[in-house]
Amino acid sequence: MKRDPFEPASTLWASTTAPWNPASTLGESIDIDVAVIGAGFTGLSAAYHLAKVGRQVALFDAFEVGNRASGRNGGQVVPGFKPMPSALIERFGRDVAAKMTRFAYGNAEYLFDLVAALRINCAPTRTGWIQGAFSAGSVGYLERRVREINAHGGDVEYLCADAMFDATGSRFWPAGLLERRAGALHPLAFARGLALAAGEQGVTLYEHSPVDGIHERSGDAVVLKVGGHTVRARRVIIATDAYTGTLWPAVAHSYVTVASAQIATEPLSAALQEALLPRRAGISETRKITYYCRIDPEGRFVIGGRGRAADYIDGATEQQLRAAAIARFPQLAGVRWEHRWACRVGMTIDDLPRIHQLAPSIWTAYGYCGRGVAMATALGRVLADAINGVPADQLDFPVTPVSRLPLYPARQFAAALAISWYRLRDALGQPA
Repeated sequence: MKRDPFEPASTLWASTTAPWNPASTLGESIDIDVAVIGAGFTGLSAAYHLAKVGRQVALFDAFEVGNRASGRNGGQVVPGFKPMPSALIERFGRDVAAKMTRFAYGNAEYLFDLVAALRINCAPTRTGWIQGAFSAGSVGYLERRVREINAHGGDVEYLCADAMFDATGSRFWPAGLLERRAGALHPLAFARGLALAAGEQGVTLYEHSPVDGIHERSGDAVVLKVGGHTVRARRVIIATDAYTGTLWPAVAHSYVTVASAQIATEPLSAALQEALLPRRAGISETRKITYYCRIDPEGRFVIGGRGRAADYIDGATEQQLRAAAIARFPQLAGVRWEHRWACRVGMTIDDLPRIHQLAPSIWTAYGYCGRGVAMATALGRVLADAINGVPADQLDFPVTPVSRLPLYPARQFAAALAISWYRLRDALGQPA
């Protein structure tokens, strides 16, 4: 029998956290105040915050908590947006951009405070995050980025070549940016801990209960079809991101999905860990097709990047990731790689997430572009605010209409071609 690529044991994170007691599957039709679809960071955070103020919430997932991207990512907690504040000001105006920037650059601190308040055992660390200049042409970009982010409330530091070596133990990057507020955690343990906290607030979790369809209104309720049963809800949150598919096609056609693949070594010796990443900060790069890496709490080196297949890691991608790791850290040439896995992530064209009110009673957030640990958790709280009646113009993030990509199937194909083109540009050392 072919192995399910999403079998939990196939990931590093599932093999290094406590066993999970699956929740029940929906076995009857129910009425509920708020139905949340998707038990990733967005849905879990929204459900927790809604139940905390007394809402009756049911949370549905087609698999288990954190089974897709939320439990399969690199665990880096990175605040902020990829676009710089000046781009936000140009697009949204100074006032809205300022609110967005405060929100985004505070969301890592918000997440770590939430972990502490809920006593979630997910190995949180606050040792920062580094963006390395992949080429000499990217050094000036990072210098400008540091100045601009700090001028708008950020807390970042420019690292020259020697400072970059001191922080990373590698001469691969000619410069870098250190985001002091960033850190990392065990993503699946965080998702499961958030699910337990939501359950303690009264959320009813249904796993292996896929939502097959949404009928926008029936009287005063939205009707969901879940495994042959009917769920009537006064409000609905769709928190399925890259796995939305036919559940709401207009949303699924407003972004592209890409494969994110990762591999991890065996636990390394203390001396090798210290030589590789003495600061213990996670690293990403200015490349268009970036690699990212960190050392996990048990001393494994983890590296990720774009995969070629959506739901599993193929041999060519695994070899590519190994080669990338050794290029940056030659000391890894002789180590054993024990884990390999992949998933899909949603990428918007402008590298900004989205919040939409799809209908009077239906909300969604998605499109985290590789920064979903902090951003999805914080936007889950914003969705809860929206459900609780906070006016759209008073939310911490702007609400926009859905904008489908023109000729979506061609655009998804074009995204694959663009990834190949960016790989070539990165190979030539051209700046991002």
